[in-house]
Amino acid sequence: MNVDPTLYRKAFQAYLRRGTPIEWSIKQETLPELYVWRTREDEKVRPAHAMNAGRVFNRNEPPSTGHPGSEFNCRCEAVSFISGHTEFAYLEFDTSLASAYNRWTDVEFVSHYYFGNGQSVDLLEIGHLREIAEEYAWEHGAFRRLCDQIADTARRARQGKFAYDFRSAYDFGAVAFSHGNGIVLGQFTGSVLHESGMLRINGLAKFEFRDMFEDPLDLGIEPGGSPYAITGNWSALFRGEVFANAERSDYTSGRSG
Repeated sequence: MNVDPTLYRKAFQAYLRRGTPIEWSIKQETLPELYVWRTREDEKVRPAHAMNAGRVFNRNEPPSTGHPGSEFNCRCEAVSFISGHTEFAYLEFDTSLASAYNRWTDVEFVSHYYFGNGQSVDLLEIGHLREIAEEYAWEHGAFRRLCDQIADTARRARQGKFAYDFRSAYDFGAVAFSHGNGIVLGQFTGSVLHESGMLRINGLAKFEFRDMFEDPLDLGIEPGGSPYAITGNWSALFRGEVFANAERSDYTSGRSG
């Protein structure tokens, strides 16, 4: 590729002084002023980078992760953003996920089974809300799929207010062995404006977590305890601009891959 000599000299000096790869320095210097963060959307994507996916960033105001490609082996890319021509879409938590309670381990789950008299518990009070919400959003890729589903529903609505209901089961055993499979359900409500071939979408998604502790993973619990419900709630804001024509769009449930 043709590189401006001044830019190359600057990159070469960075290599001599700090060992910074020349190609990486040039790439960072040539980032568009505004860009949309794109990932490969596979299991190798880091959760922190999945959180950046679909967002618009300024070259002069990088996210906490740095720009795409700045971390070792990052495969993400920066797509030049032109308002009204470049798609973007993302969900962002607007609920505080921080808990002031001690985090439950499997021991507390089992203890409550025997001594809790079947009383339900909330993810916030057992210190698991953040982990469950982020596992759902990034590790299970639910936020990315929900962006596609919201975009498809907006295309059908075309203009004005609309709503979309969702519900699926997920394995949350990575958060705690006692969780096993849990259900996340909820509703998105928002509005769409159709303008010059683009759909501008804004709204709020509300999420509800449902699970039952009743030895679903064969922990070997003996009779005598009481099964109990595990519940939780959080919400996230949605913002996006997508092509009205689904065949042109990266945000559609029918996209390949």
